[in-house]
Amino acid sequence: MPLKGSKNNLSSNYSISDVLKTELLNEFERDDSVSSRALQEGINSSDYNKQRFQRNVDLHFDKKKALPQETKWSSLYVGQEVPETALIEKKSSRKRRLSVPSDDEKNAAINSNSENSSAVTKVLKVDGVPVVEGISLTDDVLEKILPRGFTELTPPRGFSQNANAVERVEAATSTHYIPPTNQSNNIPSSLVPTVSSSHGDLENIKEEDVKHFGHLLSSREADLEGDAKREFQSMKLILKVKNGSQITRKRAMRSLTENAAKYGPQLLLKQILPILLEPVLGEQERHLLVKLVGRLIFQLNASIQPYTLELIHVLSPFLIEEDSTVRNEIREILTNLTKIVGFPSMISALRPELDHVDEYVRNLTSRVLAIVANTLGLNQYLPFLKAVVKSRRSWTARHTGIKSIQQLCILLGKGNGSAVLPYLTHVIESIAPAINDEHPQVRIIAASSLAQLAECVEPYGIDAFEPVLESLWNETRRQRGKGLAALLKCIGSLIPLMKFDPRYDEYTNFYTAELAFLVSRQFSAPNEDMRKTVLGIISSLPLSKRILPDYDLKVVKPFFQAFWNRRTASDNEQVARLVVAATSHLATQFDYITIMGYVIHFTKDENEELRRLAVKALYAIVGSKPEESLGMSARQIESLIDGALFAFQEQTIQQQIYLQAFGTVAKALGVRMKPHINSIISSVLYRMKNKLPEVRQQSSDLIAAIAPVIKVCSAHDDTLLEKLVLILYESLGEVYPDVLGSIINALYFCIKSIDTGTLLSMSNPSLNQILPTLTPILKNRHEKVQESSVRLIGLIATQNAETINAKEWMRICFDLLELLKSNKKKIRIAANATFGHISKTIGPQDIIVMLLNNLRVQERQLRVCTAVAMGIVAETCQPFTVLPAIMNEYKTPERNIQNGVLKAMSFMFEYLDGNTTKDYVFAITPLLEDALLDRDLVHRQTAATVVGHIALNCFGMNLGRDYEEVFVHLLNLIMPNVYETSPHVIARVLESLDSLRLILGIGVFMNYVWAGLFHPARKVRAPFWKIYNSAYVQCSDTIVPYYPNVQKMEQENNRFAIEELDLRL
Repeated sequence: MPLKGSKNNLSSNYSISDVLKTELLNEFERDDSVSSRALQEGINSSDYNKQRFQRNVDLHFDKKKALPQETKWSSLYVGQEVPETALIEKKSSRKRRLSVPSDDEKNAAINSNSENSSAVTKVLKVDGVPVVEGISLTDDVLEKILPRGFTELTPPRGFSQNANAVERVEAATSTHYIPPTNQSNNIPSSLVPTVSSSHGDLENIKEEDVKHFGHLLSSREADLEGDAKREFQSMKLILKVKNGSQITRKRAMRSLTENAAKYGPQLLLKQILPILLEPVLGEQERHLLVKLVGRLIFQLNASIQPYTLELIHVLSPFLIEEDSTVRNEIREILTNLTKIVGFPSMISALRPELDHVDEYVRNLTSRVLAIVANTLGLNQYLPFLKAVVKSRRSWTARHTGIKSIQQLCILLGKGNGSAVLPYLTHVIESIAPAINDEHPQVRIIAASSLAQLAECVEPYGIDAFEPVLESLWNETRRQRGKGLAALLKCIGSLIPLMKFDPRYDEYTNFYTAELAFLVSRQFSAPNEDMRKTVLGIISSLPLSKRILPDYDLKVVKPFFQAFWNRRTASDNEQVARLVVAATSHLATQFDYITIMGYVIHFTKDENEELRRLAVKALYAIVGSKPEESLGMSARQIESLIDGALFAFQEQTIQQQIYLQAFGTVAKALGVRMKPHINSIISSVLYRMKNKLPEVRQQSSDLIAAIAPVIKVCSAHDDTLLEKLVLILYESLGEVYPDVLGSIINALYFCIKSIDTGTLLSMSNPSLNQILPTLTPILKNRHEKVQESSVRLIGLIATQNAETINAKEWMRICFDLLELLKSNKKKIRIAANATFGHISKTIGPQDIIVMLLNNLRVQERQLRVCTAVAMGIVAETCQPFTVLPAIMNEYKTPERNIQNGVLKAMSFMFEYLDGNTTKDYVFAITPLLEDALLDRDLVHRQTAATVVGHIALNCFGMNLGRDYEEVFVHLLNLIMPNVYETSPHVIARVLESLDSLRLILGIGVFMNYVWAGLFHPARKVRAPFWKIYNSAYVQCSDTIVPYYPNVQKMEQENNRFAIEELDLRL
């Protein structure tokens, strides 16, 4: 009940009492918890990748000077040799630290605030116009804000502005930080800039674009001149690249690239780089702008040098993006930038960031330095690295320099250190002093970098690492925690290098035994990084029974006690994957059957995650060495199958790993599974009747996995497979498409495993019953059902097609035509292959007629798939059964049909060999002649492809001399097409010319090229030089005797004759 005298409303009936409300308000006043908004801001600020939005990047392009060409870094980092002037220069050029601003920076900030406030005061004094939330309240603005009826009052006579108001404004300015208000800027929509009618081509502008492209809305290009006009044009093009359609983007991108020198680097980068710093920038927009920056850098060349620092600051944060495509794009751009501006400029730009207080900035700097080293080579980078590592001024500089080597090795990849190997000794000498550094972070990064170096140059380079082995080992015995993990990983990475070199066998045995002892002591370490390190080391050590005689007591059992538990199973996926790899490695190196027995024990655990981990380990162990299972006893085989079957039955979340593991075990055991087949089938059939569709689907998939093993176990008796076929056939009325696809797939493998003789006599169901049942299923739109059905129909057409009526096959062929429209490529491939199988059964005549009629459709994909099907039918039934109908259809004066015929011939001759092709060369030459003389580009393009396939087929059988006249005639028809500008046409024309060069010989072919190489018109020379370059690359030796003979040229005192080139063999 509301209180007496209070107003009744709907909310009062659902409100809490006043007493409770008062108590909650009092409690809220005493509450010191963090608000949800503050928590979210804290989460965003702690996100490593989002720190680039919090950096203060200086992008003032007004005053730019060229970066120095020479940098004497050796004197800037060695503490004993630093001159005082260099220290002053270093201090003045250092970038502002985000967390610890200097006194000068604080004063500058105060001065800037006072300047801003004085500017506001000046506006108030001079113009007398108040400013509210950044908007000057002029008469025009007030007219839009205020409703009608308001009039402007004239000030009374003798009125003067109160000077105290200005003083109050000045007094209100403070040097302290003022938190922003939580109020939204309630700016009327009439004041928001909109696209004016004079800028109709800016229809894609967004609200967030007004910040950077607002100049386009307030100006007109016709009113501007000089630099202002160029800025307007470039800004307009950048907006089109960012927001335009595909065609608009391409045109704008091309215009910006071609006119980059006209606009200049300052104008373009001043507009592009601030946009890349926006947090709201979409992935596609970012990709387009980054792509534009890369092209501009390539076009502007050396003029980009003064802006190296800004480019690095904006682009380097993308090096730690999760998307690998973005990282690769930025690496390529920074590589091109390094090649253009050179090593001194890059180092001068990056040097202030080496000892930055923010680890985020140092991380980016190390990655950019790695790109610089990879681009220009370690021979230039090594002196700089040595100077940085010797620095005594700051440990952060040493850390960043060493980390750049680690990032370089990650960039190159494991086993791809050919660029590092020649300088490996010098690199290790540079890093070696850091192993005993006074700062633990430097020691850790030094050990990690050496480990990455070892993995990068594996299996070479142990000689270079030998000088640091002793110091690494001594540090390993002294360190704990993260330092120990890094050193253990380093030693573990060096052991494969020792194993590869026979001279270091003693080293290998010693360090393997000692490291295994140290690692086993860390099995129970609570630190997550240590656990991952230990598992990685175990997976790579060359363990053996000779090195560790008591391996079971010292390694295997402690390993299973520490890692094979429910905590590990419920841990993240990376740890579980490492445990599986380590277990598989131990089983391979030590006792295979014993370790498998340990794993089998966990397949019957109550915890499902631990059972899943055991199944993954079984899949890895049995799959790595299936032949080792031959030593298992009958009792062990029974335990293995029982464990795998129990884990399969007890799963609550259906996963593919159970099927993969069971299939691998069944394949490895083979005929030894015979005593257990009945129990497995019983379990599977029971699950086939489960209410859950996922369970039925997985059971069907398991039948498909073990069907070949059932055939092996049953020898010549296919009774069990026939029963499975009957059960699966009765399940074809399944409602769920995923389950139906799995049932059809299982039916496919069962029928494939049955002997051909048994298929002919199989009556319940017979293939004559299965095929009509599949016909309506083909109309199902689910991709899995379509693919499985088409594969099964193709199998039936291959195994037992004679017993089925030809009309039924034609009905299926019409349904297969519909499947050629599928978006999934596998379905189209299976449908085309099935056309070939059916045509082999009932003959190609009716199928070719149906396919030729299908060429009249408008959909290009359907016509291409039809042409492929015709090529497959011709390959299956020989070309003479198909070619007459195809060539006769070419008479139809319709482009789609003629293109389809040429496409079918292209696929047909691509599939055939030279022995078959040679019989049809003269027959199809008139058709190709007509196509090569057609006005349609696609006709000539497809005909050139057909000529290329025929020429290559005949060249493979060495039939060039028998058909030389035909190919010379075709060359005469193709050669005029070299002037085509369409990229698709010219590519096919050049491919066919390469094929004709091979079949005719380089001498005859080059007679068509020599005259065009020296034509006065550039557009004529260009294609002929392209042809000549291709011939020179592929036939550089055979072209020598056919160079023009210039000894008869009428030039006195000049001798051009070279007798060696006139030799004829």
